[in-house]
Amino acid sequence: MATSAIVTQQRNRRWGDDRAVHDDEDACRRLLDAAERCIVRRGDTQIRMAEVADEAGVVRSTVYRYYPTRDELLLGVVLRRIETASARWVSGLIDPRDAAGSIRALVLKPVAAVDDGDAVNQALYASESTALIPVLELGADAVADIMADHVGPLFRQWKAEGQIYEDLTLRETVQWMSAATSFLLTTTWRHRPAAAKRRFVDRYLIRALVR
Repeated sequence: MATSAIVTQQRNRRWGDDRAVHDDEDACRRLLDAAERCIVRRGDTQIRMAEVADEAGVVRSTVYRYYPTRDELLLGVVLRRIETASARWVSGLIDPRDAAGSIRALVLKPVAAVDDGDAVNQALYASESTALIPVLELGADAVADIMADHVGPLFRQWKAEGQIYEDLTLRETVQWMSAATSFLLTTTWRHRPAAAKRRFVDRYLIRALVR
């Protein structure tokens, strides 16, 4: 076979087929990248698996191999973004030793990030994105795991210094923080002034966690 023909054949391969299989991590990254592009293009989360397959350059069975349902695919998108953002938010805390200020920031930063100009965030939380509600319920434990990994060292320090209540557990604390963030992203609260959101966090979360 001529060299040019071989090159053409390789370019036409769909990377998820039997002839061009990538490792699982790379495959998931490519599928999540494709899903994000579809979400941005549609402006909401009402994407179809066939649409993502076309965008990624694979057959639908490849998408289903890694993400059996659309909810699991969307959850993959959300968890990847939370993982990246959580690391950034924790490392960017003004005074990590201050429990009250840090908890407040880690609750409010995700709320502000939804409207910070990031096209994926805006599409995920568009009013039409009703598909995100069951996804967040499905991934509640996974979100808590991610937050616990990033907040854990700070939590143990705050507890050792007596800044937070002795009977609190790390998982319970990050679950309350995540619940507060989700509440502030509801249609009722999302567009309220930042000062109102801060008052809510101080009154109903900080008082419950910080001594």
